[in-house]
Amino acid sequence: MAREASRFAQMLTDGAFEAVERLELFPRSGRVVPEIGDESMREILYRGYRILHIVSGEEGMEEVKILTVFHSSMPFGGESDLPNG
Repeated sequence: MAREASRFAQMLTDGAFEAVERLELFPRSGRVVPEIGDESMREILYRGYRILHIVSGEEGMEEVKILTVFHSSMPFGGESDLPNG
């Protein structure tokens, strides 16, 4: 059972990394985080998880930082729930 859980966790992690790879070409992909409403704060949804990222810089030179990943069933209180928020 532990082996299956470990394999599932690895598959989930691999899939999440694949989901955010598109940010290299399309940094503003994903939706604006509704609780924040700032165009630079965006999220990608993957298998029930919210992957929040922030985009900074000028078009063509954007930098993306992943801020947090959490299950969509968990409440999100906005910026105060972010690391260093």
